[in-house]
Amino acid sequence: MSANQFRVDEVFDIVSRGGLLVVGTFQGEQPVGVPAMRDATTGQALHILGVEFATPRTLRTGQTTLVLDRDDRELASPGRMWTVDVAA
Repeated sequence: MSANQFRVDEVFDIVSRGGLLVVGTFQGEQPVGVPAMRDATTGQALHILGVEFATPRTLRTGQTTLVLDRDDRELASPGRMWTVDVAA
């Protein structure tokens, strides 16, 4: 079974924002709304706070920007893979 995954491409920590901005690419179908996700390596649950509006850049590249709780910063590095939790 192939899981829907998100590859982390870039991470920005802008102090005035409520969390880390994580730019990446969904490999598979992009979920609707705020996805429940886990780190693909450790299985640790991620605390996704929101999904940013699309920008001209993300529309052009097919990327998505997620807002991640700063407590999860160790799981947000370029190249990291996250798995979308699918409701049973």
